[in-house]
Amino acid sequence: MEEKKLHIIKNVGKLYLKFGIRSITMDDVAREFGISKKTLYQYFRDKADLVEQVVNYYLENSMTKIDSKEKENAIDFYFALRSQISKILKYFNNNIEFDLKKQYPQLFNRVHKLKREKIFTSTVKNINKGIETGFYRQGLDVELIAKLQVGRMLYTLNPDNEIFTEREVATIELFDKVIEYHMYAICTEKGINYFKQQLNKLENEIND
Repeated sequence: MEEKKLHIIKNVGKLYLKFGIRSITMDDVAREFGISKKTLYQYFRDKADLVEQVVNYYLENSMTKIDSKEKENAIDFYFALRSQISKILKYFNNNIEFDLKKQYPQLFNRVHKLKREKIFTSTVKNINKGIETGFYRQGLDVELIAKLQVGRMLYTLNPDNEIFTEREVATIELFDKVIEYHMYAICTEKGINYFKQQLNKLENEIND
């Protein structure tokens, strides 16, 4: 992909995360990057094409990052995931989900389906790895836990469902509490001790 086009896609994604999709016009994008609309339309047919390419880029990028984090041990995976989510929350605006659902329903449904499948498969891999390495308890119902994790991430933590507010969901502290609950439900004593060690390490890094 041409460097200029990739630069636009990356940074428009940040604008969408911060302000939502609907409020960012093609005029805004052209002005933000100091280019004419004619030049912008050489890269993207229209706003719908821009939105789709931005979403595709961030989806592919985030999936690749999650795949790379699956190489970590079972518990370190969640700390690596936390680091990624913490970065996203700096820009996150829930309007992006609302705008996608209302204005680009087919794209929204595809994104939702991919997120659901990725959370499920990643959780299954993580639990099996954790059991094999002695961090997680034997005899866990892996598929049930993976489905609960999907529901937790896509339903419980979605402010549209009015369980948690948008303000609560936008904090990394809520993610931390959810993962702590998850860890204490599935870990062995070895796993809990390792989780606590990594948690203390993280807190020390934050406080430094």
